[in-house]
Amino acid sequence: MSTLGAIWATQNVGIRTQVPVTVYEKIAAAIRDERFPEAEQILRETLRGHPSEARLLSLMGVVLDAQKRFVEAEGFYRRALAINPRSAAALNNLGNHYLVRGEFAKARATYLRVVAVDPRHPNANHQLAQLSVAANQGSDALRYLGRLPAEERSAPAIQMLRAQALRSLKREDEAVELLTRIEKAATADPRLSFSLGMIYADWKRYEDAERAFSQALRASPANFDILYNLGLAALRARHFERAQEVLQIALQQRPDDVDLIQNLARMYAEVGRRDQAIVLLLQGEKIAPNRADIQMFLAHMAEESGFFGDAATAYDRYYQLRPQEDSARRDRGFCYARSSRIGDGLRDLRWYTARHPEDAMGWYQLGVVETVESRERAIQCFNKSLGVEPRLPAARYARGVILLQDGKPAAALEDLKIAVSENPKDAFTLNALGDAYLQLNQVDKAVESLRQAVELSPEEGKFLMRYGRALQRAGRREEAKAIFNRFKQMGPSEYSRRAKAGLFDYLRLPPDEQRAQYVKNLKAGLAGKPDDLSLQLRLGKALLMENKTEEAMEAYRKVMSLTQDPVIVAECATDLLGVEQYGLAREFLVRLVAAKPDDAGAKLDLAIAVFHSQGPEAGLESLDQMPPAKRGGDFFLLRAQILDALGRLPQAADYLSRGLQAEPTRADLFLQAALFLIKHGDYERASGLLEKAVRTFPDLPELQFTQAVVFAILRQHDTAHDILSKIEARWPEWNMPYVIHGIILTIRRRPSEAEPLLETAIALGAETSVAYFYLALALTIENPPNVPKAHEAVVKALALNPQDAFILALAGRIAYLQEDHQTAKEHLQAALRLWPDMVEAHQTLAGVYRAVGEKEKSIAELKEIVRIKQENPTADQTPPFPTQDLLFTVRPPDRPGS
Repeated sequence: MSTLGAIWATQNVGIRTQVPVTVYEKIAAAIRDERFPEAEQILRETLRGHPSEARLLSLMGVVLDAQKRFVEAEGFYRRALAINPRSAAALNNLGNHYLVRGEFAKARATYLRVVAVDPRHPNANHQLAQLSVAANQGSDALRYLGRLPAEERSAPAIQMLRAQALRSLKREDEAVELLTRIEKAATADPRLSFSLGMIYADWKRYEDAERAFSQALRASPANFDILYNLGLAALRARHFERAQEVLQIALQQRPDDVDLIQNLARMYAEVGRRDQAIVLLLQGEKIAPNRADIQMFLAHMAEESGFFGDAATAYDRYYQLRPQEDSARRDRGFCYARSSRIGDGLRDLRWYTARHPEDAMGWYQLGVVETVESRERAIQCFNKSLGVEPRLPAARYARGVILLQDGKPAAALEDLKIAVSENPKDAFTLNALGDAYLQLNQVDKAVESLRQAVELSPEEGKFLMRYGRALQRAGRREEAKAIFNRFKQMGPSEYSRRAKAGLFDYLRLPPDEQRAQYVKNLKAGLAGKPDDLSLQLRLGKALLMENKTEEAMEAYRKVMSLTQDPVIVAECATDLLGVEQYGLAREFLVRLVAAKPDDAGAKLDLAIAVFHSQGPEAGLESLDQMPPAKRGGDFFLLRAQILDALGRLPQAADYLSRGLQAEPTRADLFLQAALFLIKHGDYERASGLLEKAVRTFPDLPELQFTQAVVFAILRQHDTAHDILSKIEARWPEWNMPYVIHGIILTIRRRPSEAEPLLETAIALGAETSVAYFYLALALTIENPPNVPKAHEAVVKALALNPQDAFILALAGRIAYLQEDHQTAKEHLQAALRLWPDMVEAHQTLAGVYRAVGEKEKSIAELKEIVRIKQENPTADQTPPFPTQDLLFTVRPPDRPGS
């Protein structure tokens, strides 16, 4: 029964009036046909002759309510009640008036006055029952429903109200059974099915709601409200295909319905199609730019998709709409940092933590960003975060990882154990815990943690590699071999595309598939806006990280055609220099120097680009354009490098000394200076320079790696071991530290430790003759030697470098151990052709001849050894440390192309 119908029904019970019945009949007809202005006109004309007629006054209130003229309506109700305070009809209409206005307390109080006059009043009891259900007062609701006439109590609407009252009394089985009976009888009535669906949805019984709405839809297939609510029910029941189908149909009817757009976007988000969700949300934003909830949803989707700059923009818009919500500024800052706007990110997060020192998440996020500039400040932030929320898994994990990277596994262990206890299904935390156990030599515990990490994230190469190492350490070599084979199948190029170390390790950038999706999204955006500078620049950077250099160069060339902005030009040049694309970098730098002729850094970068793209003569000419007043330590170091390339060693050495005295500031030039010293055998000086460089730039892996190599050359093996262990913990995906570490341990005759490191290096992509040679060597000095495996390794070394005397000599010795004397002679004789005075080859060949009975040839080889030692008793016959191979072609793990 409609509200107006209920009102009118109460007007005709036992009322005497002087107004002709025909007048009331006209009013009734006008109200019934919703001709409210006509009803109002009749009432006003009649009231002029009967101003104290309470029934007319009450009806005027009804008509004005229907026209939403609520203030006028209430005045008429009060006039009617002033004439007849106990009029159940007038009180009932006033109660309905309050109900329509949403003043539920006043409505309830008025209906109670009605039932005080007429205890069995149908509408008042009905409305009181509904208000009681809404207030979760089931007993009261059942009492009011019990007062209704029997024929009304059996009506579906009243039965549904009774079911709601029963549920509020925790009698859910009775309530559901009652609704089920109603549903079976409601097949032909879409309104009833719809109402049932709404009740089920309110009860969070979404599958039941979906069924009821589907029944309603069959009877009314084009009804928007049914389509919309069916879509929501299917979405919440996680029936995503059904939700998409229905919501898409609804969207065709109302393409500008922002709530519908938002819910369809939510459906796409639930199934992982964030790109589709973002497209819809942008559509919703265009329709309703001031909808804060759209901006927040858009921010979350952009953030989860890796569009951190766009996420920051959305958070910023949300913050403009809701400036009282400081957390939006916190999240904006975190996204700024992840989109490389570190300064903006720090500013927001420092502002937020100053205002909200009680927010553990704020301190955690600030700590993550502080790692870029100061690990010490980062630790302080994590300490504050955990001071507020001691078991916050993210902060425990982050602090634990930094402690691990700083070589403090014992301190990290407690953090990581707590983080795992709070979040036992987090593969990253389990992996870090396993690493801590491994560094503490608690190998069995490491294996178990890493096994769990691999099971949770079987495609994460970092976890596989570390798990393989742990299995090797535990002596479970066959299992380790199987893991490394899995790792190799991933391909080293795939694994090397992992996100940068430091900040992005903490943030756990999306895996390869999501980064590929990020590139896809950028390309899709550019399809519609090919001249969008921001999208082109981000695409170039993303493609560089994907090692898609040619495509990246196209994007950067497009950027060049779109802007002259010196800030963007400088950013592009830096990107390109970082991946050694010197030719294109030079084009950007020529523009930059033209725009900023006093920028010494730009001129230095231009000289570097010219040097590498056009040769040392051109590089020197470019460098000498630097005004004398701008020539500092970096200038002198670069000039030394170029002069060395020209073969002008004395001048290069002089400029190197001047550069070091003038305090250089650039890490790349520090590294080049160190390589210059190493190249010319000045290891002690290189060691001192690198010690200073590492203090200045503690987070650059190439400096630490070069320092470890120098200590190895100087035979300070323990120091080299410590540095390499820290590098392996912090950049576990980089193969070169494992190579050096394995070589050092092989030289020190610790083959059981060297072997897993060299195998790890090879699994990570270091398939070089050096790595295979030292692996074979380590296997031959094991006790007992693992000859078959050594043979396998040396064959690979020979295939890569068949003209290396040391590899040939080792291959000969392994063949000798296998009693393959003919092959042994061939390898050893080939080695001696390359180096006639190679003692080891002569010695092994003497053994071969002796084994095959050629005694005189064996004696001749031994005499040759005596001659060599007499002529040059101090000659070093050990394999040379592969400095050139390891240093001058290395690319650290946080650079595209590594």
